Amino acid sequence: MHAYDPEPLLVLRVRGTQQDMGAQLGELWRGLPGADQTMEFYARMASSMLGLAAPHVVRAPARRALQAAMSVGAALLHRARRRRFPEYVARTEALMRGLGKPVALARHLAVMDVLQNTVGLAGRHGLLHGTGLSVAAVPACTTLAVWGAASSDGRLRHARNFDFPGAGVWDRGPTVVLCEPDEGLRYGFVTTRGADVPGVTAWNEAGLCLTAHTRFHRDVGFGGVGIIDFGHELARRCRSLDDVRRVAGELRTASTWGVLVSSAAERDALVVETTAVGTAFTGPSPGASHVACTNRYLDPGLAAGEVDTSPGFVVDSNARFERAHAAVRRSGPGGMSRADLERMLGDTGDPGAPDPEARDRLAGNCITSAMTVKSVVLEPEASRLRLSTGAAPTGLGPWIEVPWAWDGPVGVVEVSDAAEPADTGHDSAHREAIRAYVTATRAHLDGASPRTVRALLERAVEAAPTEPNLRFLAAIFAIAAGDLAAARTHLGRALAREHGAYRRALLLLWHARVLAADGQSGPAEQAWQELDAIDDREGVAPLKAAAARERRRPPSRWRLRMVVPDVFMIDATLPGA
Repeated sequence: MHAYDPEPLLVLRVRGTQQDMGAQLGELWRGLPGADQTMEFYARMASSMLGLAAPHVVRAPARRALQAAMSVGAALLHRARRRRFPEYVARTEALMRGLGKPVALARHLAVMDVLQNTVGLAGRHGLLHGTGLSVAAVPACTTLAVWGAASSDGRLRHARNFDFPGAGVWDRGPTVVLCEPDEGLRYGFVTTRGADVPGVTAWNEAGLCLTAHTRFHRDVGFGGVGIIDFGHELARRCRSLDDVRRVAGELRTASTWGVLVSSAAERDALVVETTAVGTAFTGPSPGASHVACTNRYLDPGLAAGEVDTSPGFVVDSNARFERAHAAVRRSGPGGMSRADLERMLGDTGDPGAPDPEARDRLAGNCITSAMTVKSVVLEPEASRLRLSTGAAPTGLGPWIEVPWAWDGPVGVVEVSDAAEPADTGHDSAHREAIRAYVTATRAHLDGASPRTVRALLERAVEAAPTEPNLRFLAAIFAIAAGDLAAARTHLGRALAREHGAYRRALLLLWHARVLAADGQSGPAEQAWQELDAIDDREGVAPLKAAAARERRRPPSRWRLRMVVPDVFMIDATLPGA
């Protein structure tokens, strides 16, 4: 895998019926670098992600089987879409014709609905625990909306990281689309070349902003509304948060989502949470003038049926939620400015560690990640947005200001290409380490050999030798290669640095496994004892339970080589453990 530079920012204006706008987008995108790559990626993304749950030796056939099964789900969702929203189907099919692509590819834009429903069904039937599938689900989006006392000037701002396993695809073609439909409100959205997906990050002329976040739940279906059309309907039909409550209540979704919607006119916000059978709304805490959203249900009723794909997923989502709220507290009585929100989107602090502000923390349970492919700060009261046009993780910048206006001719809108560097506090070596880590995740998703991924991770470790999470991943790939000596070195260095409860417990579990498999029973026992002494904080208890089982019968060298790395959540599963 090689480094890449994103294409220049593209701002497009389309107008007319939904079918007209789809055709216009297709013609405008046709032949541009990135558009074909986006469509190819959408067709295989879900099976590629879920295939990462299997050891490398069986991953290729697992992906083929998953692709066949998930194609059925995509077809069912598309059939339901054609019944409910023929005008949006016409838009997507016109887009495909404009791109010169087969119309049948339209169904693949429901990729996230299909992926989430597959995980939800697996959770419903108890298939997640002990299978390795727990590492397949990697939502990591973060949104924070501020206004009033939480904002430096009282104005509403809506900041989001879109985390999606599309580094090298989504971040390569930054695009803003402005839509003026014949029916309904004018609206815009942030996307990449080739992806007509208003449900991800959108706003409208009434000052509403919305950003979608993956949820996992047992209550899924294939006959409801997909997230793309859910976003279309909210942006096109809603002027107020009461409108959002009404319209969202009418639109039973097929999959499981959390959508943070803010209103500049009302200076307020709420989180809409959905399953295939229910919808709930959660507003700010009493007296607060901000709302955050990550990837776990906030409503207690819906949370009862939530699928937690792994302890690491729970810890990560909750950590980002806490870190977003902490950003408001850290800003002090003056509130958060646009620059503060941009810094938050590039934040690598882990609130579970005693030193979350340390400069050498570059990955782990933090707001930015290897999957951050779009970073946006929406400022609806000023009719503009700030968009990062850098490579993933986009929270590192640089940033471009994009004003929006609905009037003007259909086609490309000229904007300034003057980009400003981000103020994240990362030096050049740290940026090199982060980019090497992102390259490793891309290679892993694309099916590269563990040897190739390991070499990329070693490069990241060389650039940031004290970063504990990169050390952990390097150790896991050394284990997969049977190099227990290298794994011991990486884990030992990481343990010397990491003192956060969950991350240290994870390191100790794997250190004990490596030591025991290498015949070092005394040091392994010491690692088990230290792990057992850690308080049962969030995520630690399952790690301690695994260690208790393995003290009686430690895994062998051969079994350790079956490790399933999760390069995105920085975790690993031992199938059957």
